[in-house]
Amino acid sequence: MSDVVKLQVVQTVPEPDGEIIAVIEDLLDRAKSGDLQAIAYCTVSDDGAVGTGWAGTDGTRHPLGMAVSILSVRYPTAVMRHE
Repeated sequence: MSDVVKLQVVQTVPEPDGEIIAVIEDLLDRAKSGDLQAIAYCTVSDDGAVGTGWAGTDGTRHPLGMAVSILSVRYPTAVMRHE
């Protein structure tokens, strides 16, 4: 007769990404100085969950929408070049 051994799942905690931190810190500095007036973001968490959002001062709705539209073209183009 065999012994039943319970397998333990080892979860690793991903290391913080220095590039993400640097980008967010730069954006925060720009927001604190008043230079950054609007932002849209997409996130991916360590569990695979995705998030989106935006915030902006009055009058930034159309410029922010244009920036999101530009990103929606730039990102897939960049992905296709790296495959």
